[in-house]
Amino acid sequence: MEKPTSTRPKKGGSYPPEFRIEAVRYWLSSGKKSKEVAAELGVSDWSLNHWRQEQENRHTLMDVATDSTSPQANPLEMAKENGHLRRELEAMTRQRDILKKAISIFSAENLSGGLK
Repeated sequence: MEKPTSTRPKKGGSYPPEFRIEAVRYWLSSGKKSKEVAAELGVSDWSLNHWRQEQENRHTLMDVATDSTSPQANPLEMAKENGHLRRELEAMTRQRDILKKAISIFSAENLSGGLK
């Protein structure tokens, strides 16, 4: 997900709702800590966490109000899942690279008559 951009509001002003939504989605899908993302975006860690809580509450209220049995895709849940999957993919990629190196080391030793 692309990092949202916004001009900083004047003192006492607030960020537009679109920026808040995209900032939370970016944070959740990036797999980074809230402090890191807040620093990147130039907002406080508290604000980012507050915006997330607002969005979760809004979606909870919408789900209760619609009272539908069909599963709806909650953007925050999807962003969380995306971040989780990215972290898992990075871990698996590291493991694969380590195994590749180990195989090349052992095959080189076997070819040169190493371990006997």
